[in-house]
Amino acid sequence: MRIFSKINFVKVVLIFSVYCSIESSGDGGITEKKPSKSTKNKKSFVAVLFSKNNTIFNATDNKRGLCRWLRGMKHQNKLCSKKEGLAELLIDTRKLTIDSCKFHFRYEHWPCLYQKKYFRKVYRETALMYSLTTSAFMYLVAKACASGKLENCKCASHGKSTNSTEWEWGGCGDNTKFAKKFTYKFLRLRKKGDVTQRILRYNSEVGMKVVMKNEEKVCKCHGLSGSCSFKICFKRVRSFSQITKELVNHYHSAIKVDPDNDNYELELKKHDKHLIYLEEGSSFCPSTMGRQCKDADNCATLCCGRGFFSSTHKVKEKCNCRWRNESTYEIECEQCEREDVIYTCH
Repeated sequence: MRIFSKINFVKVVLIFSVYCSIESSGDGGITEKKPSKSTKNKKSFVAVLFSKNNTIFNATDNKRGLCRWLRGMKHQNKLCSKKEGLAELLIDTRKLTIDSCKFHFRYEHWPCLYQKKYFRKVYRETALMYSLTTSAFMYLVAKACASGKLENCKCASHGKSTNSTEWEWGGCGDNTKFAKKFTYKFLRLRKKGDVTQRILRYNSEVGMKVVMKNEEKVCKCHGLSGSCSFKICFKRVRSFSQITKELVNHYHSAIKVDPDNDNYELELKKHDKHLIYLEEGSSFCPSTMGRQCKDADNCATLCCGRGFFSSTHKVKEKCNCRWRNESTYEIECEQCEREDVIYTCH
């Protein structure tokens, strides 16, 4: 009887514990583990930057208003609202990135148009947008430090003394060292992550390397009566147009990699000066109908073999300008007419 009672007691305990678990779960005893957030569902600063409309920005807004386009991006929004000068710099970053992209791709198959698919997978265009955005942000941060427009950032520190009788380090240079560190912090370029995150980080770093590559020494003359007996030199980053040109070349020479390849990590190190991508995109040829070409040679490529037509337009412009009155700095010009030939894809 004792053995039987013990067995029954164990059964009762088991049944009671199962019943309690069913009641507490509230779903018939089936408890599902909440899915972790995928990196694909996280908002990308680059995607937001390219997708938003210019009309949402208003320079007369307060700082919180200027940062409102970053809502949903807790880290970036917090920094934007907190750091003096960053809100305006971010708006400048968006304008510089998009304007540069559209200008340099105006005669390319892909005219720098935003599409959501570019941020679901890593295409050649995705790689370009990440590298271009990163370089634009770093470029403007470096310039803002030199001009005093960004809080807690100053002119770049100079190199060692040259012991030269002709020039010396001085002046106020673009602070690329600070800009690089702050870019990592703002964009959260972490080493950890899935394949997609590592590829996007890699392309962002390519953009930063191009900025560093375009840093040059600039000197200003000093001396009596306008002479250049001595020079003060500092470092400055070349125009962003030059940086964009290099990234466009990287876009055309971009390399597709296979993350399933055992030598995947080695491939990244091998191609550290190229943009890389994971997926081949569709042809842009259907979208080039009606596009304007640079010239007949450009049409041969842009129009995808469909042919093109040309039209002549007369343009008026000022010419043969001369001083009308030098004392009042008045200039008198004639109106000249020239012909422009416009080429358009069929």
